[in-house]
Amino acid sequence: MCVEGCSSGTGWKQRPWCLWGCFVGRADVYLQPGAADPVLSPATVLALARRHVSAAAAVTGVDESGGEARAYLVDDDVVVKTQRPHRLRPRTSLAKEAYLLDMLETGLGARVPRLFGYDKVDTPEGVVEYLCMSRMRGLPARAAEISDAARPVLLTGLGRLLRTLHATRADDGVVPRDTDAAALARRLEFGFGDLADALSQRRNAWTAPVPADEVARRALAALPDTLAGPPVVLHSNPSPTHVFVDPDTGQLIGLIDFGDAYASHPALDLHRWPSPADRVMIRDGYLDGGPVGGDFDRMWTIAMIVTDLAVIAAGSPYAPQATVDLTGRLDDL
Repeated sequence: MCVEGCSSGTGWKQRPWCLWGCFVGRADVYLQPGAADPVLSPATVLALARRHVSAAAAVTGVDESGGEARAYLVDDDVVVKTQRPHRLRPRTSLAKEAYLLDMLETGLGARVPRLFGYDKVDTPEGVVEYLCMSRMRGLPARAAEISDAARPVLLTGLGRLLRTLHATRADDGVVPRDTDAAALARRLEFGFGDLADALSQRRNAWTAPVPADEVARRALAALPDTLAGPPVVLHSNPSPTHVFVDPDTGQLIGLIDFGDAYASHPALDLHRWPSPADRVMIRDGYLDGGPVGGDFDRMWTIAMIVTDLAVIAAGSPYAPQATVDLTGRLDDL
């Protein structure tokens, strides 16, 4: 597991915004880790794109930065996305992403990719499941220089976008959900277990006055026995990797990659940035949308503690701020 700003992989400067993705934890397994991972030929990619965009002319690039999916860039404005077979996980689904993009178009418009089509078809290179959609303008926030003046506008705007997302109704058969407080507790128990594993590999990273296992115990004990409202559709990782901005102004353009979406407590979508101050601004924008459930503040505090732990475990440059934030939030439980 790693967080935005981790020091794993090729180094922080090369991979500055990697959230939760450096290893597969207790709740996730790769179903076929030994599967071949071929890159499709340009001819096959164009044939898939032209089923939905007849004017598609050329494959202009291949993006594997997400690790688990491969995005074939067609012309300047089309993406053909496929699942990398050896990184297939139970909760990741191109069909689910297609469903959500279609559902979100009314409420979010150009803030999310436009769905052109989804299918699973026979090709000269075998059966290919794919998603064809528009390419989001701008750059991922992780790759952009965002000024101090633009940052609050960006992050409160993201909070408002997530509030709109969470108001979207989705079919239970397509989007998995935490149906009750017990399911939510299981999810967080897995998460804290993964963080304990990560911290065990960086024993010198922990400087907080309370032991990490005590932090996890107190956070889990503070979970509500019942939830104040029904689960809402979550993006699951609206981090600087998936949030796109105008590189010149830092203004929010949109959000990509809904393949890991699920439904649960709304606070679990508001804590995926490494800086505690950034997370607070996202929350402020979210709360602009009106009242929230009675358990929101408690769940928000627990979610902040989860990310603070992850930031520390990853050796992130934000670890000192996360340590201070975590220590203060324990008093709020």
